[in-house]
Amino acid sequence: MKRLLITTLASLSIVLSAAANGNERAITVESRATNLSDQMIRELRLNNYQANKVREINLDVVAKMMAVEAEFKGNQELIEQKCKSICSERDVKLENVLSTVQYNDYFGDRPHYSKFDKEFVAGAGQTTDNSKSLANNATANTESNTIN
Repeated sequence: MKRLLITTLASLSIVLSAAANGNERAITVESRATNLSDQMIRELRLNNYQANKVREINLDVVAKMMAVEAEFKGNQELIEQKCKSICSERDVKLENVLSTVQYNDYFGDRPHYSKFDKEFVAGAGQTTDNSKSLANNATANTESNTIN
């Protein structure tokens, strides 16, 4: 009887630990890039051509960033330095795709897009609704530009 109880408890603990590990969502390059691209498409009001190009650019950028994050895990300073370089390349590519107004909006909101991406990663791939905060920031930028 004790063996049966011990075996049952051991099996139950194995099943529960496996279920707990299964709940953690691995973030893929595609999901991370899609999340960021969707936010940019909404906020910058991109047309279909621009949206497709932004998706391609972000897919490439996120793949490079995740490779850097995996390679230099534990060295946050080096990761940030290399990711900054990768994002500079994205800026150049986006400048060729976006209109001047869209690029200026993007360029001013880069810290917010970065924060949006970091929150997505920290939330293990769960989308958050930051469209309101970005929209509020865009309104504040517009208001400050008209005041000056």
